[in-house]
Amino acid sequence: MSTNDRRLALNVHRGLRAADPTVHVFLQRMVRQPNGMLSVTPVCTSLDQIEAEIRQLQLELEGILQEARHAYAAKGARTSA
Repeated sequence: MSTNDRRLALNVHRGLRAADPTVHVFLQRMVRQPNGMLSVTPVCTSLDQIEAEIRQLQLELEGILQEARHAYAAKGARTSA
């Protein structure tokens, strides 16, 4: 899955003055329901469907966590050089 297909993404900001990067997870894709609610999954009509959606969100979050680890590890490599 490409980062453009994910519902969640990581924003990494490396400032010139700050030693550590700042990061946050943001919604990249969502669905507005007829009642105005924003959702990150489609409407599911079975337990299997919602379980699959939740598993996919978990995988996305694991990928985001790896990106964050990489961002902070890169900072450590720069400061130790």
